[in-house]
Amino acid sequence: MVNSMKQLFLDTSNQYLYISIIENNHILFEHLQVGNNNHSETLISVLEECLNKHNISVDEIKEIYVGKGPGSYTGVRVACTVAKVLAYSKNIKLKSFSSLDLLLTTNFKKGKIVVKMDARRGFSYAKVFEISDEIKVVMEEAFIETSILNEMFPDALEITNQVSSYNPLLILEKHLYQDIEDIHNFVPTYLRSGV
Repeated sequence: MVNSMKQLFLDTSNQYLYISIIENNHILFEHLQVGNNNHSETLISVLEECLNKHNISVDEIKEIYVGKGPGSYTGVRVACTVAKVLAYSKNIKLKSFSSLDLLLTTNFKKGKIVVKMDARRGFSYAKVFEISDEIKVVMEEAFIETSILNEMFPDALEITNQVSSYNPLLILEKHLYQDIEDIHNFVPTYLRSGV
C-alpha cells in the first residue's frame, strides 16, 4: 500500500482565495474564488467547507504550502497566519512559496516571462523569468513602477493576477518552495517600503 501524503496549498495574496489539496502528486481538489477584501472573514470557513466536502481531516495533512506574497498586505497575512497556526497546533511541516511563482504556473512556457500583480497607483509587484530547460530568475521580486517594468521587458510574455487556475504541482515539481524551520519567525514578503 502506498503511503498517502496530503499537502495543503493556501494563497490569499491577491483578489483570489486559493485552496488545494494534493495527494501523491495528484490534485484531489482545488478552490479558487474572488474575494472582496474579505479573505480574513472567509478563508477558515471555506477551508473547513472544502475539507468536509471531500471528507478530509486536518490530521491527514502532512505538509502546508503557503503563498508568502508579495501582494496585498492584509491578504498575504491571512493565509500565512492560518498556515502558521495549523502547522504549529497540528505539528505539520510548513513550507512557503512566492505568490508570483504560483502565478507563473498559470502559463508556464519557454521564453521570457514577466509575472506581475497590480499594487495600485501605477505600481506592480513583479518577478521576471527566463524559462528553458531550467528556470532562471532575470529580476527578483520587486515593487516597481508598472511603466518602467513594461519598458524594461517590452517583448516578454506577461502574466497578471487575472487568472482562472493555478498549477500547484509545478511548485512541487520545480521545487519552487522553501522549508520553514522556525514557524514563529516566519514572516511574509511585503516588499512595499514602510511595511
